[in-house]
Amino acid sequence: SALISAALDSHMQNLQSENGYLRYIATRPGAEKHGAHGLFGREDNANLNAAMRDLTAHDGNVWTIIYSLHREDAERLGYNNAAAWRKLLVSQQNKFAEAFHIPASALHWYAAYHDADTHPHIHMMAWSKKPGQAYLNREGIRKIKSALTNQIFQQELLHIYEDKSQSRDELVRETRSAMLALAQKMQNSACEHPEAEQMIRELALELGSVKGKKSYGYLPKDLKQKVDAIVDQMELLPSVYECYERWWKLQCRLNDFYAEKERQRPP
Repeated sequence: SALISAALDSHMQNLQSENGYLRYIATRPGAEKHGAHGLFGREDNANLNAAMRDLTAHDGNVWTIIYSLHREDAERLGYNNAAAWRKLLVSQQNKFAEAFHIPASALHWYAAYHDADTHPHIHMMAWSKKPGQAYLNREGIRKIKSALTNQIFQQELLHIYEDKSQSRDELVRETRSAMLALAQKMQNSACEHPEAEQMIRELALELGSVKGKKSYGYLPKDLKQKVDAIVDQMELLPSVYECYERWWKLQCRLNDFYAEKERQRPP
């Protein structure tokens, strides 16, 4: 039953006319209603009949968006009611317009909150008052998703960003310490990483002829490749590897808020 309901919810826009879909999201069982329907927009109590007339008069593309949360997240973060969702959507409507590549004044949208058991969610319909101007590509979809996610999970993301920053600083400290220790061993001719030693010597000689900043971003392409190769060698050191692994796990926690596919750990 839950699967069938979710499938209908996700694909109803393909089974009905645009007007029919608007009525469906506003009146179906599970929609939080205020009176005869649960539709809202820029105005709190939207007029369903007027909204359907607006949609009938529109002669361009209409986008349907579904944004869903796990039940435990909705309860914990207060997104288990239509008022909270409307406040969120109104606060982000300028970013939606930007994603559609239109002025905020041209954006027209309606939404309804469905209090599903395991996945409370909103249905949203959006279009431009100036047909032919609006378009939505993958980057625009990412912007919409990012705008909502950043606002909903604001405090949790802030905590992870702080942890990630501390982990990155620790990674820098450990790498610098490892490089200093390696340099000392090189001076004493007791280097445990002969490949890194040779590469660092070559880099040092070539950097002597480079004018201006020695920062990575300003280096010639061939020297950047040498630096990349040295970094690969540094990763073989257990202390550096451990710090990088910790940083990557935090990066994955951030990624989980946005992506549906697991990211592959880069070298």
